[in-house]
Amino acid sequence: MKRITLFASLALASCLTVSAQRTPTHPLDIQDAKFENLPNYLEAWLKGEMKQPQGVSEIDDQFFISRVRPLERIKDGDYQVRQGVKRDRKMCLWTPLDDPTAQWKALPRYCFEGDNFSLWSYIDIHGNWTSPWIRSTAGLTDVAHKNGVTVGCVMSIPYGNTVYPSRWSYDNYGRILYQLTQKKNGKFVYAEPLVRMMKFYGINGIGFNSEFHTSASSMTLLSDFFVACHKEAEKINWKFEVHWYDGTGDDGHIHFDGGLGYHNQKIFGDKDNIATDMLFANYNWGPNHLSGSVSTAKRLGRSSFDYYAGFDIQGRGLRQPSWSALLDNDISIGFWGAHKQSLIHQSATDNGTSDIAIQKTYLKKQELMFSGGYNNPGLLPDINTDCNLANASLKSFHGLATFLTAKSTIQQVPFVSRFNLGNGLSFRKDGKVTFNHKWYNLNTQDYMPTWRWWITDGADQVNTGNINSLAKAELTFDDAYWGGSCLSISGQTAFSRVKLFKTMLEVKPDYEFSVTYKTIADKDTHAKFFVALKDHVTEYKEVALPAVETVGEWKTFSVKASDLGLAAGDKVAMMGLVVENTPANYELRVGEMALRDNAKDFATATPTIKKVEILRGRYNACDFKMQYASKEESGWEKTYNDEVGTWYYEIYFQQKDQPVQLLTATTSWAAYVVDAPMVSGADKRDCRFGVRAVSPDGKKGSDIVWSEYKEVAYDQPLSDVVADRPVIKPNEEFTLKYLDDMVPAAQSWKLKNAVTGAVVAQGESGTSAKFAVPTEGTYDLVVMDSNGKESIIRGKVKVTPEATGAVPQITDITADKTTEKVGKNVTYTYEGRLGEGKASRGLEITDPKMFRIPGDVQQGKSYSYALWFKADKFSHDSQGTNLINKNSIHDKWPHNNWGDLWVTIRPEWQGHRTKHEANEISFNTMGWTAHDNPYEDVMSTGYNVTPGVWNHIVVTQDEGNMQKIYFNGRKVADHSFTESKRREDVVRTDGRIDISQVADIFIGGGGVYKSGFNGVIDEVQVWNRPLTDDEVLQAMKGYKEGEVPADLKAYFTFEEVDGLKFKNLGTAGRNYDGSVVVVAGSGGENTSGASYVDQKPNNDVLGFPGVVGTYEIKTVPTWTLGDGVISSSTDKTAVVTYAAPGKKNVTLKLKNGWGEAEKTVEEIVEITSEANAIDAVDAQLGFSVYPNPFVESVNMRFAENGRYTINVLGTTGALLQSNSFEAAQGQVVNVAITGTKGMYLVQVLKNGKVYKTVKVVKK
Repeated sequence: MKRITLFASLALASCLTVSAQRTPTHPLDIQDAKFENLPNYLEAWLKGEMKQPQGVSEIDDQFFISRVRPLERIKDGDYQVRQGVKRDRKMCLWTPLDDPTAQWKALPRYCFEGDNFSLWSYIDIHGNWTSPWIRSTAGLTDVAHKNGVTVGCVMSIPYGNTVYPSRWSYDNYGRILYQLTQKKNGKFVYAEPLVRMMKFYGINGIGFNSEFHTSASSMTLLSDFFVACHKEAEKINWKFEVHWYDGTGDDGHIHFDGGLGYHNQKIFGDKDNIATDMLFANYNWGPNHLSGSVSTAKRLGRSSFDYYAGFDIQGRGLRQPSWSALLDNDISIGFWGAHKQSLIHQSATDNGTSDIAIQKTYLKKQELMFSGGYNNPGLLPDINTDCNLANASLKSFHGLATFLTAKSTIQQVPFVSRFNLGNGLSFRKDGKVTFNHKWYNLNTQDYMPTWRWWITDGADQVNTGNINSLAKAELTFDDAYWGGSCLSISGQTAFSRVKLFKTMLEVKPDYEFSVTYKTIADKDTHAKFFVALKDHVTEYKEVALPAVETVGEWKTFSVKASDLGLAAGDKVAMMGLVVENTPANYELRVGEMALRDNAKDFATATPTIKKVEILRGRYNACDFKMQYASKEESGWEKTYNDEVGTWYYEIYFQQKDQPVQLLTATTSWAAYVVDAPMVSGADKRDCRFGVRAVSPDGKKGSDIVWSEYKEVAYDQPLSDVVADRPVIKPNEEFTLKYLDDMVPAAQSWKLKNAVTGAVVAQGESGTSAKFAVPTEGTYDLVVMDSNGKESIIRGKVKVTPEATGAVPQITDITADKTTEKVGKNVTYTYEGRLGEGKASRGLEITDPKMFRIPGDVQQGKSYSYALWFKADKFSHDSQGTNLINKNSIHDKWPHNNWGDLWVTIRPEWQGHRTKHEANEISFNTMGWTAHDNPYEDVMSTGYNVTPGVWNHIVVTQDEGNMQKIYFNGRKVADHSFTESKRREDVVRTDGRIDISQVADIFIGGGGVYKSGFNGVIDEVQVWNRPLTDDEVLQAMKGYKEGEVPADLKAYFTFEEVDGLKFKNLGTAGRNYDGSVVVVAGSGGENTSGASYVDQKPNNDVLGFPGVVGTYEIKTVPTWTLGDGVISSSTDKTAVVTYAAPGKKNVTLKLKNGWGEAEKTVEEIVEITSEANAIDAVDAQLGFSVYPNPFVESVNMRFAENGRYTINVLGTTGALLQSNSFEAAQGQVVNVAITGTKGMYLVQVLKNGKVYKTVKVVKK
């Protein structure tokens, strides 16, 4: 018997990473320098010693060396969407580009979610808030330099600190500033090596969180040092910058909100002695501050655009009463927020906290913020001074394009964009998936469309009257030609001109433009490619994109510049697409747009592999780093990729005797790969690692350079355990086994009662174990591995009632005879367990959806909340995943995010006493203000949640603030939190609470720093008192309607939906029905404009298998019989007839909601032919076949009317071809038999029953 088990279905889930993470679950294998070691490696630079910072290997340092040359932006011939916008106004994004842990920056990683900021055309400086002096990941610097944006790093001095440059300083800030400002013979010793080091790594700016106290002499020293650095940078042709928060002034005191004046003019500098390039104003500026700053800048001979009006987008969003004052003053714009992640990225949870939801929302949020509420810089709403970061609010935002022009560096041939954002759900090349794994590597980001999205009608206009009739353009992760994303243009439109790229590309007649595209609905593209020339950007030269040969497949169309009417020396200033007369279901995907000189030879250098580090080896994958070089470097020499004819590097992997795999690409001279796929086997561990340089046109390049084969050690065995069935019944034998088929045998396997801890069953040592447990209940699996280390999977085994159904079983299949004639009945009968029953229904929760219970069903501090839940997967944010919340969007931060109580499934966390494993549960209540951390005394320490496993949770509190957690019926936390409060307790002293609104109870749903739950919930209970230990055990079993305890106020079994509501079976009644909702209009910390919107619930899913419900478990049999035909079937039988002789096999599959079973019996019956039934033709039956033997076809004559089916069978009974038709009396039908020479059986069925079988021979 073959049972279809979970073994196979889980085999692909064994890689180290977990989907949908904001922070990778794999280790950070790239080490960075420590800020406090800066003096040491700066000293090495001073001495001319080329070495890495302390603790950083040569291979790791490559991930911080920018290999992309900083490009100049177009000046001559530049043009604007809107006239009157100041071309010289600048934008600084003084935010992090990082993950929630502030560890990963823009390093490559193997999850999909990450900050892939892409609207570089509107910013001039990225301040890189979480990158310390003097470090920045090349992922950021490479893509910023490609787009003409400078990059900084920050000395993050805490507010109010006192900092003096002194070797005796108590902190690193003072000691480092002391060393930097040392002089010898009146010259700053470290100015030259500092800027040289910054150029080597590709860092432009040093930033200060300058809200510290110091002395006037110290400020003079710093200002003079900055001036010296600028002058040293000019000598080596490097753009050096200082980014200064306008707090600490020239006198060493903090002067917020004073604008640019006499108090800070020294740290700003004059035209001959520039100290600061970006002076970032605090947030309370107004018209007078701006006009005064303009006057001071002019007096100093400086551009007033070097003074930036600051916005605290964390605390205020985009609220600023003086936005309009920027129209009247030549002042630049700066955004700050926040300390770990950019608030633009962090707040992109409007549509949920899954990775794809965040990425889509982040794209839209950027576009609304920069291009305005219409998503089109050609049409901007009026200035709005009261917007937050929610996309719903941003739809009325005026857009930064009101004040900023889009800039471009695209002025060199070749130009190629594949619309790759720098991350993806898989990695693709030429439209084919080469690595089916989520990934992020920002330095692969292509040139993005300059405007997002400048689309006009046939008159080249966009206005409120036509905006809704234009096509929709977006970047999508649904597909890619190269990398992880592409451009999509969709929707019904009469005419839409999509202006994509601002360029200044000088062409020759034989240069070639190309567009790679696919259609989704039909073959016609409805599209044209167009260009416009310098100084003639409204005069378009167009060519139609031909129809595709096959819908859904990529096609490349090329056209020479001469065919577009372009002459030598013409300068293309714009490129884009026109779509017209498109249907409603129209979608065109664009995978590449390019201009190439196909005759150009780039002399791409072949790289040399320097080092391969194999980090880890698992049974089916390995992780590695690789360093290579396209040119030998020494001393301070740094080579840009364009110097060696290279755009990027492709990274390859090959296991011996397996296909070559392209895994990723990068612009760096080192690569990092996690989960390179391997075929399992101890004798299959030899692998090699390869790199290929790709030329700037993306078409040519070097050959693949390979390392020697290296043995990948199997040094990371996985402890994942799978079961051979999803539900288990009392005394039923089942198997648990390691998923990793190379893992050494475990020393022991045990099942323990989850409540008492008593051992109920033991298995023998090995890689699997068989068990049978007589009693219903929840059991923990305890495995001691080969090294003697125990691991526990809580609640892994559930022994559940027979009444809820089971996986089918087939014990035997029998036939009522061993031989029978062709066309005669054979009856098959099977024995086994159908496994039918009535199971509980659950409620599916998929982020951003959450289950809402009216909050006033439970009042006061005495309560119990309980439910069964099964998580599909975890996508933890920095604080984990929401399970239960009681809060209100009507409250202000932070209460809108945490509220009365929050129960959270936590990521791994280092507590004060112990290191807590991932997926433990914490329980917190209002009064706990250290929101970043759980309350360690009220955690399920040692009891964590495993995805795919049903677990039960109860949290209780009494009036004395005693808090408890029960995990699968066992009390795992018991502690008094004396500061526990409710909203009503603090409303008089805390104006952030809107007591007129109820804080409802939510299961699931995301928040700031917290992901939303994805999975199934069941048996949700809200009590108005704490349960006892015994009552918890009873609550786990559920209650029948009408037998609900009086104190159980809200109770939901999800068996029946009433419209959009679930009936509250608790004693509080139907006024407290539950529903599934999402939060609409939320973005970041401000939820004042948000609302709850009801959603259609899905309860057509299996709930907790230990509770009887209404979900019918019905078993369906499927017989596989070869040439047999079932004439009738009953409960466990099937009556079959066969058309051809031979020994017959039979296969039966039983399938129901819990699983399936399959069994095959070979040669169960032998079918023989009737005398002369084949060898002779019986004319009396009204049927004849001729000629026989035949050459190509036979004729069949029918004496009777009827519906006939002609089956042509091989001699083994295999069906080769079949034809059905209506035949009239006397009709002759010609049947071509297409097989090779030999014997065939022609089976004739009349009205569905076997009529005659004849042997024929093909000559």
